[in-house]
Amino acid sequence: MLRVLLLFVFFYTTSIACGGGFWPDDYQFRFLHKRNFEFANITGDLTSSRVYNDLIYEYNDEIKKQNIKEWKAQFGNFYSEKEIEDIIYKNKELSKIKNEEIRDYIDFLEYQKPYISSDRWYYQKFGYKGVKFDMSKLPVVIKKALKRVETVSSRYLKLRYFFIALRLAHYNNLDNTLQIYEKYKYLLKNSNSIVKDWIQGLYAGILIKKGEVVKGVYEFTKLFGEDKYNWHLAYYNFKYIKTDEQWNKLLSMAKNKEEKIKFYTIRALNVKANVLEELKNITKIDKNSKFFDLLLFRTLLNSQDFFDISMPFYYDSKVVKNYEPFISYLKSIKRDNMYMVDLTLAYFNFYQKNIDVSKKYLNKAYKEVSGDDIHELNALKYIIYLNNLTKIDEKIEDEIGTKLEKLMLQPCNKNSLHKYTFYKIKDIYKKQNNELKYFLSKNIDYTNVNAINLEKYNELKALENKQNKTKLEKYMITHTLKSEYVRIELKLAYTNILMNNLMFEEALKRVKKTTKKEDKLEFNIFNNYIVGNNRVHSEKKYTLYETIKKLIDIQNNLKKNPNSTMDNYLYATALYNLSYWGNSNSLTTVYRSNYYFKEKDNELKKINLSIKHFKKALKRAKNKEFKSKIVYMLAKSELALYYINNAKVIDSGIKTNFIHENYIINDYGNLIGNIKGYEVKKANFTYEDYIENGYGKFLNDLKEKYQDTNYYKELLKECGFITYYFDTIDIMQYEHSIKINIK
Repeated sequence: MLRVLLLFVFFYTTSIACGGGFWPDDYQFRFLHKRNFEFANITGDLTSSRVYNDLIYEYNDEIKKQNIKEWKAQFGNFYSEKEIEDIIYKNKELSKIKNEEIRDYIDFLEYQKPYISSDRWYYQKFGYKGVKFDMSKLPVVIKKALKRVETVSSRYLKLRYFFIALRLAHYNNLDNTLQIYEKYKYLLKNSNSIVKDWIQGLYAGILIKKGEVVKGVYEFTKLFGEDKYNWHLAYYNFKYIKTDEQWNKLLSMAKNKEEKIKFYTIRALNVKANVLEELKNITKIDKNSKFFDLLLFRTLLNSQDFFDISMPFYYDSKVVKNYEPFISYLKSIKRDNMYMVDLTLAYFNFYQKNIDVSKKYLNKAYKEVSGDDIHELNALKYIIYLNNLTKIDEKIEDEIGTKLEKLMLQPCNKNSLHKYTFYKIKDIYKKQNNELKYFLSKNIDYTNVNAINLEKYNELKALENKQNKTKLEKYMITHTLKSEYVRIELKLAYTNILMNNLMFEEALKRVKKTTKKEDKLEFNIFNNYIVGNNRVHSEKKYTLYETIKKLIDIQNNLKKNPNSTMDNYLYATALYNLSYWGNSNSLTTVYRSNYYFKEKDNELKKINLSIKHFKKALKRAKNKEFKSKIVYMLAKSELALYYINNAKVIDSGIKTNFIHENYIINDYGNLIGNIKGYEVKKANFTYEDYIENGYGKFLNDLKEKYQDTNYYKELLKECGFITYYFDTIDIMQYEHSIKINIK
């Protein structure tokens, strides 16, 4: 999973390749398609260890595939690729090999493994696969490999034994590496094997290790090409060129214009390079060079961070870049193929808000278009259209839906176009006070059923049942309710929504009568316990149907006898337990958040109603122990009121979500972490604030009137907050001489 995550975050190749794919995060958009250039489709700092490690992973995966193909041909296509993988890479099924030379080579591969392993010094001390390992025998191993170069009849195997010997010598810093290379380099002539590239990489590395730095870098640059598998080595070893003297010497070694352009190109790949100057250098040599297109494409791809949504919680805010120097230079360029230049000018002028100029270059690029390039032109044309929108009506919704429908048929960049559409239009809907479509736009790829209240649900169902939907409305509904899972989840959520709005009779109609053990509720909403925050598994379990039915029966009893002590108590307890602070919040919301609750009005309604009925029960209760229990519940309800009244609004696609307790928020009400350099404030609960704002009446009543009850004594043992509350009062009175005004 870690490997998948790293590829997801740091490699943009699949996301811009025709054939689909997705971008690493919801806040990024890329509208270009994959180019077949070295490093073309990777943005950012190529020296990042995560980028490098993933590139090596992909490289190893690719050479494994190519190596297996070579072996398959060598075996006369007799074995499947899976069988060859078992033989070559897993050392299995060796009895299948009939060719004695190949069998000897496979055995030798296994024999030499510990000498090139990064753990070879460990093996020397503790042995390899139970056999004593002696590094001093390395020269003998190399000698055996070279002898086989001389004796095997297969040129294919000669080259591979040559590689093994050279690698053994290089990895172990032996002195004879160059002599081995010079003696057997004739085997490289007329070879198309991937082993040829491996040996070239070893040779270049040997030169650098021997102190011939510039020559070694030069040899590495020979790997920089579309037909090479280890082309990444050309860039990652270019770091050895550190001085002007070395650079000039490297330039003097170039045998032709193409090689000199390679040097400028590789140097330009550095994240700190002046790419514009390198483009000018390349143009002076050959304005039609493919490497000009490579660098310009990478510049354009990197520039698409212009579209990224600012994420100050994790990354620095976006820096506004000035593309005028590039625009000025590119306007002066005349090449045989102007497509990449015109595409870049169209984008850069768009960034600079020169929309008419951007359209001019876009139209020019359309005339030069071929193949998949048209998809990225369609993307930019659509981006310009979206950015020109200031309002959305049904006509515009039909326009957007029509355009989007066509764009979703093209194989490139469609995921970014889909996400970018709703990123752009959601704020227009918000300005127009269209809460439903703002919500749908914000949640287009993930239907957050937890954020749907009764109003949203009814609006959503009305939109789903609307006869003459606009094309965009159809698109929204399709994506919002795109899976059977979401539809089932939404159906279940509606029961929660009805419960949250205290619409028990409607909820009962949607709940099946059932006696299955797994359908029994975890907690009893009519129970109150001191311990476990009231979340104590009840001995007698009820189904949701039985629970709602009992609630309705209690409501009916209260209509007949409004002063019934037990019915008032049970109803008040149920209402409290159905609130965010009760034991059965899961019956009124889909997922219980640890830091926010939905719908302030509904929470207030539940808590205020529970207080009302607890007071009625208290007024007519006779037993003092029972009374103390009711007063404690009134105290808990009062504390919940404090939380509700002092909560902060957050924007989660629904107006009525509120943060509570000890969470850091920014000025916009969004939950964030304690980030250095970012201004934060706390929504912090303290007993001082609680007391100074007039809360605490029922805790005071509990102490003054019921401290002789067993229930109160049990409370003091189990609930530290009661002792802390009274200690706080004493401290405040002593230190501040504050007159405490309890409601």
